[in-house]
Amino acid sequence: MGNIKLTLQYDGSAYIGWQRQAVKHGLSVQQAVEGALAKVIGQAVSLHGAGRTDSGVHALAQVAHFACPVAIPLPGLTVALNHILPADIRIVRAEEVEDSFHARLSASGKRYRYILATDKPTVFNYRWYWPLKQMPRQELMIQAASCLIGRHDFRHFTLSNSKAKTFGREIYSLSVYQPSERDLPCRLGQALAIEVAGSGFLYKMVRLIVGRLVAIGQGTLPPAAMADFLAGCAPMNIPPAPPQGLMLMEVYYNC
Repeated sequence: MGNIKLTLQYDGSAYIGWQRQAVKHGLSVQQAVEGALAKVIGQAVSLHGAGRTDSGVHALAQVAHFACPVAIPLPGLTVALNHILPADIRIVRAEEVEDSFHARLSASGKRYRYILATDKPTVFNYRWYWPLKQMPRQELMIQAASCLIGRHDFRHFTLSNSKAKTFGREIYSLSVYQPSERDLPCRLGQALAIEVAGSGFLYKMVRLIVGRLVAIGQGTLPPAAMADFLAGCAPMNIPPAPPQGLMLMEVYYNC
């Protein structure tokens, strides 16, 4: 038996998120990959992901691991899984790792990217960005984002139904920039990217950061309001950004 680490990509549009759910509301990415693994290996296995992306959220490099009960060539495993899986889920790499490795508990951080654009959605691009009538002011968003860098109590950057027991998280970097074409998952006109890396993120934390940055960039709130959100003394009626613009770009490991 070996501990197998999978790196995978997926378009989250058709799924209820990464996590398997007790009540069946649809298919999760975890369930789809576990089903393919059961067919290839010949028995059920439990897959553990690095993070629970929401319904509609995408991943360029999600990480998961499972205890493999049989000996199997890993290049062949990758080929066999990709043959079975739907085209919107791809296994990029399979590798054997130390038994102590855990996709979530061993992670030292994650990096996400969010795309905003003023294009009208089409059947070809609607799943990849948040369409806005007017692009928010980049300089105001950059000014507001600066106060989030470092370690803070982010209890006011999650929803009331969050199951988190602690709220301290560290933001390593937070940038707002004009992406190049190679940064975009589809062809878009005027666009902005928000990229955030940190030690970990609370439930809907990244989408709440984006939603509040956009509100500030649109002039609904002043840049100083972001510090007020941290302190819990700003209006909390700014909803999270919609899921389709968000992508998990990378999971960090120290080993």
